[in-house]
Amino acid sequence: MPSLPKIVPFLLLSALSALGANTQIAPDQPIVNFRLPDFTPEGNRSWLVRGSEARYANQSQVDIKGLNLSIFTGLPDGKVETLILSPSAQVRPGEMLVCGSDTIRVINDRFEATGSDWNYAHRDKKVSIGKNVHVVLHTELKAMLQ
Repeated sequence: MPSLPKIVPFLLLSALSALGANTQIAPDQPIVNFRLPDFTPEGNRSWLVRGSEARYANQSQVDIKGLNLSIFTGLPDGKVETLILSPSAQVRPGEMLVCGSDTIRVINDRFEATGSDWNYAHRDKKVSIGKNVHVVLHTELKAMLQ
């Protein structure tokens, strides 16, 4: 089989570069199937923000539809510790904060909580729910009932 002249790969790269130079990103268009991971200093997963659609509101905030936030233990096993679901949310990645006025569902092995008007601070691993709070515990409360 004859080999390609050395000029062909150069021409292909030049054409791809020119195509890329003319491609523009439209900030008013949604990002479909948005994913934003974060990792611990050791390289283990810390969280994974996913959304069916996302729009950059400004340099520090992303508005998300169909939020699915997986919070990991941060250990090498990659186990999900808590899952947060909401129809809409605002994410501030630099501050590691997620909030929303819409409904929220928080699920982990120990409890399940629902409500609205909420925020999640990832550095503290703290969820605050302001309205219509409902919590179902999946653990025994022996010490509290005595």
